Amino acid sequence: MIEKIYYSENRLLRSPNFFSDENWIKARFHDKNTRIVPIWRNCSLIRNTDSPCAVTLSGNHARGLLEISGEIALLGVDESGQDNAYIAVDVSEHELPTLTPMMGSAEFVDLRQVGVLMDGHDGSLLAHARGLMYWHRHNHFCSECGNPTLSAEAGRLRRCTNPECGRDHFPRTDPAVIMLVTRPGPEGGACLLGRHANFTQGMYSTLAGFVDQGETLEQAVIREVFEEAGIHVEDVDYRASQPWPFPASLMLGYRARATSVGIEIGDDELEDARWFTKKQVANIGDLGLRLPRKDSISYWLIAEWLAED
Repeated sequence: MIEKIYYSENRLLRSPNFFSDENWIKARFHDKNTRIVPIWRNCSLIRNTDSPCAVTLSGNHARGLLEISGEIALLGVDESGQDNAYIAVDVSEHELPTLTPMMGSAEFVDLRQVGVLMDGHDGSLLAHARGLMYWHRHNHFCSECGNPTLSAEAGRLRRCTNPECGRDHFPRTDPAVIMLVTRPGPEGGACLLGRHANFTQGMYSTLAGFVDQGETLEQAVIREVFEEAGIHVEDVDYRASQPWPFPASLMLGYRARATSVGIEIGDDELEDARWFTKKQVANIGDLGLRLPRKDSISYWLIAEWLAED
């Protein structure tokens, strides 16, 4: 069974109509069914048990957070059709003792530490809130004229306060290609995995890189593989995508077939790169090595390849 792609199961409805209807938005802020998703210094409120789960707030605790939050943004409404809204709030300006009364048995935890153990929707909801609050926190000034920006349309965008500018700024997402390079051979062939100097000890992963201006995604795959490992590839095939708001990426997963074999580390990014057979990957612990974390699309791409006959 192929692993699921983490952080990609967000089931909230995000129609633009929700964000432009001021009366509807005001009603949601006072609705007892509205759920508040707090973010504190890039950490999410989680009941950190053997099966961690997202903690959202309603009622008095929710209203209290809305009053002290630095940023507020509507995430969407659930699938029930009853306008049950989810709102992210950033409480990073406050010290933890101030927030303790509303936390109960939950705690603020880095999602990356526990996301792999969480329900798919919970993890996706928290990832969405984390990424959006990060963007708001780092975009307080207009890139066009330098004047302050303010959140607008329930946090869907930020608007320049300079009346002569008034530019709208939308949340940034950085596209990055991530690719499993394979070559045919006995016993299912082999795949190319690389290691960055800042990786966890012994970890090897698929190659990846950001998309440059003026290139297609397929061109980005070809360029990145050659730049990093000196390998030529073709038959670039899209497999899946994954939101990765750590802080603001969209990972676009590809498979590519190598047309050369000799590895040449071509830039300062990779510390090492190797070809691994399917048997070696399946038993990588025997080599004293490890695969990437299970909540990454890199792991999913490798698992998909291993599952093929």
